[in-house]
Amino acid sequence: MRLKGSFLQRPMLLKLLVISFSIIVLTSCERTASQYAFQQGNFGVKVVNQLLLDFQKLEKQLPIRISYPDARGVFPVVIFSHGNGSKGDMYKGFTDFWASHGYVVIQPTHMDSRSLGFETKRDNLREMYSQMLYVTDSRRQDMSFILDSLELIQTMVPDLKGKMDTSKLVAAGHSMGAATAMLVSGMKLVNPMSGYEESSDENRFKALLMISDPGTMSLMPTDPWIGVTIPTFVSTGSNDFSEVGSARVKSPFKYEVPEALTKSSAPHHYVFIEGADHYLGGLICRTDVPGPFQYEALKIAAATSTTFLEAYVGNN
Repeated sequence: MRLKGSFLQRPMLLKLLVISFSIIVLTSCERTASQYAFQQGNFGVKVVNQLLLDFQKLEKQLPIRISYPDARGVFPVVIFSHGNGSKGDMYKGFTDFWASHGYVVIQPTHMDSRSLGFETKRDNLREMYSQMLYVTDSRRQDMSFILDSLELIQTMVPDLKGKMDTSKLVAAGHSMGAATAMLVSGMKLVNPMSGYEESSDENRFKALLMISDPGTMSLMPTDPWIGVTIPTFVSTGSNDFSEVGSARVKSPFKYEVPEALTKSSAPHHYVFIEGADHYLGGLICRTDVPGPFQYEALKIAAATSTTFLEAYVGNN
């Protein structure tokens, strides 16, 4: 497995990342993992596995999972949105790793989770796109509702009292969750059948972090990055595909990202991992996909994304 790193704007801003990428490109992936400091952080991690928030506006109970440092201090907050049909606890390799490095990570389980009995409409494109926009609208409301509920969450989990730095908020996600994170960071989604646009007026997030961006998903606008004005990180790979449409056509995530990102006015950082697929061999999002597990890709994506967090919302 090989890693390619590209910094398309303000390359000196992340000097550590630039130096690290030079090392990674020149060495084997096995050696890279240790050189790129993939190791648990200095903090022990506590986890709240199932907390229910009463989301009265959408008439539902919103399940959230929280991982956070077992230490005193005030820490940045990452809201992580899962992929289509997945659930909040399927990304521990990322979320608990970030927590060990000093981040409070909150993972909602959105309405489209298979664990909640949701079924995706696939036979009729018009119905499918309408359903997807309905789901993404619900998802972006989940993200904002969690921000509105941070004080309540600290009351429900007394150990979190005073630990969340509400001035340092990160929108993060995988696949459709990445689209959700983009939506609350300035992007618009467009129904290709009706032309209807979905957007958000959320402006509290300070950084955008994506594990497999939405790529060529049909709801993506022509220039998805124009509205994104906060620092952005994208990690993807040469085998990163998603199946879209009623014909289940494979849509490559990797090809549109670097060129499209240059249209953003914000600093943007891109990691391309040779051999990495959409689910890292079943380590994230879904367990019913062919392996083998891609531990090296997970290590690289987790380490580089943590360095991004440190640069923009961390204390390093």
